[in-house]
Amino acid sequence: MRGYYKENESGELVFIPSGEMPNQQVGIYWFIDNEVIKDAVPFKDGEPYGEVIQYGSHFDFWQALQPTTEIEKKLKSHAYDAYPRGRIVFFPARKVFRIYSDHCLDTDDLNKVLESFEIEDFDIEIKDDEHYRCAGCNPFYVDI
Repeated sequence: MRGYYKENESGELVFIPSGEMPNQQVGIYWFIDNEVIKDAVPFKDGEPYGEVIQYGSHFDFWQALQPTTEIEKKLKSHAYDAYPRGRIVFFPARKVFRIYSDHCLDTDDLNKVLESFEIEDFDIEIKDDEHYRCAGCNPFYVDI
């Protein structure tokens, strides 16, 4: 179902169904060969974690993945953290999406990620995070 979120008279964030607004999502992603691989849900279906709504685990998704495309086969052929990756979370109190990413992803790459998560009409923060370091960015990386 497509829709958007807005505050009701009590200040709570409520979902308003609509055919016009995108289906904003939260979840995890990899960026490989200019393609996004993601595991995401509409943010209304995400999991509360502290002050954010989030979803997914890179390791769990990678471990369960049965590759069907060439890009999925490429992801599965190395450790789950070999390629650039990140996470998109939502801060409901501030009505802001935050994209955590590997610092090797540029603005065009991040725009492709945001487009795949259908995030529009919300404020967005971008945060470089040491947790999301690929083999090329992490000097201590060992592919096992």
